[in-house]
Formats: sequence, structure tokens, C-alpha cells
Amino acid sequence: PIILIAGGRTKGSDFSEWAGLVKERVKRVILLGEAAPLLEQVLTDTGYYNIERVVSLEEAVAAAYRTARAGECVLLSPACASWDMFSSYEERGRAFKEAVAQLGRGRK
Repeated sequence: PIILIAGGRTKGSDFSEWAGLVKERVKRVILLGEAAPLLEQVLTDTGYYNIERVVSLEEAVAAAYRTARAGECVLLSPACASWDMFSSYEERGRAFKEAVAQLGRGRK
């Protein structure tokens, strides 16, 4: 099972195919950023309701950590641009890695 972290700034994409794949393959979706309301609407329109909205990437990682069980995958696959919260996708990736590392340091 997959716990998906998605969101950011939409570039006018059609998310209906994405929502269908999420419904088939994802245990829980954690949404953030400007696109969160739109993504939530598209998901609920397909009948998918296991959604949580958060305001930061750190909060998203923490929510995924609380949800995930042994053997499950936490996947950052935003489906959107990073520009609403970060200067680039690289910065968003570094922030994700740091949030995960912070969780690891907190478990010691």
C-alpha cells in the first residue's frame, strides 16, 4: 500500500486519470499547497475519501508517518509544480528529505 503526498501549484492539468489511479492503488492521500482543494474535489468526485489536508511538507511527512505501517510506502509524487511553497522541485525534495530525517532523529 502507498501513502501519497501530493499537491503544490496546478498548471491547469486534468487530474481525472490521476484520481482514478489513486483510487485503485493508494491507501491514503495527504494533500498540501494551492492545489489541495482542487485535488480533493477530483478525488472525492471519483469516490475516494481517505484524504488529509495539511499546510506544510513537514506536517505531511508527519501525517504519513502516523498512517504508514510496516511494509507500506510513503511516496512524494506531487502531481503539481512546487512554486507555491518552494523555489524549485529540488528545494521541495531537500525539504522532504530533511523532514524524514527529522523523524528519524526524533525516534532515537
